[in-house]
Amino acid sequence: MVLGILFSFLASGCFNLSNLLEKRAVDGMAAISARRASHMVRMLGSSKLWVTGFVVGVVAVGFMVIGYSLAPIAVVQSIFGAGLVLLVLASRLFLNEPMGRREWLGLAVIVIAVVLVSVTLGSSTSPGLRGSMGQVILASVATTAFAAFMFVVLQRSSADPSVPFGVAAGLLYGVAALQTKSASVLLVHHGVLGGIPRILASPYPYVFIVTSVLGLFTFQTGLQRCRVAVVGPLTNIIASIYVVAVGMVVFSDPLPRSSALTVLRLFGFALVLVGSWAFAAGPATAAQLGTAGVTNLAHESGNDAGDGSEKSPEQTRTRFD
Repeated sequence: MVLGILFSFLASGCFNLSNLLEKRAVDGMAAISARRASHMVRMLGSSKLWVTGFVVGVVAVGFMVIGYSLAPIAVVQSIFGAGLVLLVLASRLFLNEPMGRREWLGLAVIVIAVVLVSVTLGSSTSPGLRGSMGQVILASVATTAFAAFMFVVLQRSSADPSVPFGVAAGLLYGVAALQTKSASVLLVHHGVLGGIPRILASPYPYVFIVTSVLGLFTFQTGLQRCRVAVVGPLTNIIASIYVVAVGMVVFSDPLPRSSALTVLRLFGFALVLVGSWAFAAGPATAAQLGTAGVTNLAHESGNDAGDGSEKSPEQTRTRFD
């Protein structure tokens, strides 16, 4: 259990460092879009800073697999979620991203939620090791389709451009995390030598690659056009909620033995939802959108300068392609 918590902390630190490095990199690039996949791959692959961030993210995934094999999903995701605090503070200090009262309120609620869940850590010490391949694949396919649907809906209805990117990327990364949990179950049952061949023979690594790539394209586009302090936590929160909600059912992950601690843990996750709503709800203000996408819009204006046309603030604000 202690090692599971340790690897969860390491995964959180690496993942948020990856977000910051990638944000730095994409801010200096020409406009990227998930609709131009080959162009995006060339741009990202040519940036040493972005590649460094990507490698750090891959290390984070490895730590998560180990963490899932040693501790319950809810515990791993709660520890992982604590890294949001560092991400938001770092984006404020090093990237000079603006933070409104709504974001600080959401951050405070998330911190309280992590504390509440942490109180229950000692009440369930074993990870869930059940679940069938059919259940995992069914949940993965359905969620991937749902992520595409939600992106379209939120792109049309949300005032803040961070929301569709954060929700869609979070669901896709959640599906990828479900595969890492499945891989960790095989490692526990069969050991490293026997587990690795079984993992490669299963659909898990290939579903992981597909959903990770889709999530990457979505997240990187959002990362360039929005504040990392919003799209990063929103992506992490949605992914964490998804893994906990689906993973606890699929893998029969144990809840605390005490009814009171069970309620406390579930209440903590409910507060995570409230905190994410605080990030996403309400109209986007000029201050919130100030640095989010300024670099991107400047690149787009430069690319479009040859057509002799200018875009109004309203036109540029709603351009999410």
